[in-house]
Amino acid sequence: MASHLPKPSVYVVDDDDAVRDSLDLYLTLKGMNVTIFGSAQVLLDHDAGAPHILVLDVNMPGMDGIMLLEILRGRGHAEPAVLITGLGDPEIRARAERAGATACLDKPIDPPVLFSALTRLLMPGGQP
Repeated sequence: MASHLPKPSVYVVDDDDAVRDSLDLYLTLKGMNVTIFGSAQVLLDHDAGAPHILVLDVNMPGMDGIMLLEILRGRGHAEPAVLITGLGDPEIRARAERAGATACLDKPIDPPVLFSALTRLLMPGGQP
């Protein structure tokens, strides 16, 4: 009998409605269980189990994605985290790495590239 693995759960945090909606649609069509959040604080207020993977925008009003990741890591969350940024700044990448980001991708996000990175990260010992 074939085993039925649960769909990977992905939390996407981005303040841009268009980015959230497009990633939600694309990743859902690719078989992932996606939950979207419009801000870091909304995710922190969300009281559900940990996802398999996080996709966090770096540049958001209020708390940025790197600060969010630092808080989550401080709370014991160890799931892979892909940060997305439109800034392309090497210091941002260094901060993201220090905070525990698994990968950092540039905006505009190419959904197939993101999906490929997420798929690799979900494999045992996966790397982006």
